[in-house]
Amino acid sequence: MTQLIDDRLKNAIEQCFMDPEVRERSYYPEFRRGWMKVFEQVGESCEPYFDFSSPACFCVACDFPGFDLTFHFAQLKIDEWYEKELRRRKQVVFFSKELTRDRKTGQLMFHEAVCRCTPDAEEKLLEENMRNIIACALPQTSLTMEIIYGNKWVERRINPLRRNTLDIFLIGTDYVPAFLGSPLEMAVYLFLMDICIIKENLGKAKDEDIKGLLHIMRPSPMLRIRGLA
Repeated sequence: MTQLIDDRLKNAIEQCFMDPEVRERSYYPEFRRGWMKVFEQVGESCEPYFDFSSPACFCVACDFPGFDLTFHFAQLKIDEWYEKELRRRKQVVFFSKELTRDRKTGQLMFHEAVCRCTPDAEEKLLEENMRNIIACALPQTSLTMEIIYGNKWVERRINPLRRNTLDIFLIGTDYVPAFLGSPLEMAVYLFLMDICIIKENLGKAKDEDIKGLLHIMRPSPMLRIRGLA
């Protein structure tokens, strides 16, 4: 990997590769070669896709062990893509889902996954006519989601009469990188999601079946669009 990816991040990536649950899979050599190629290309140009100081930038810390990184989401781009999706016959990027708020803990849940919310997020450029609530999955050691658009509308949209529920749109994992701030963020996000897929399916599915789920193997649309795979 090139010097634009610092040593701490290199070490964190290598630790993932060396995890026995990853390294002992039959597809490991192909998996490693594919991702090393992506990170080599990313290391050659880490120019951001948009201005991180913009009020339309929503920041989420990457909590995956060893990865000291922030994901920057372009909220206005999310809104733009959603408006385009409304004109399509088939959902490709945004999927209608329902969260339930646990009455004891107050946490928003999607099945077994916790969905984190930031009620005091400023979200300055989100106006009243843009009142969707949109979330995405995050790479974690346990299932986690994050509301990345419309945090400030969550409380008023909770429906206590219908099992304390909240209607949201979930971005398909393949397309989350479309809204991230740089090639590095995109690569790390999909790489860690692949690590999560491997670990979550270990012992539940055959290696060949798991291989077909991995973003680097298909490859994921955003990797193709960005010319990384």
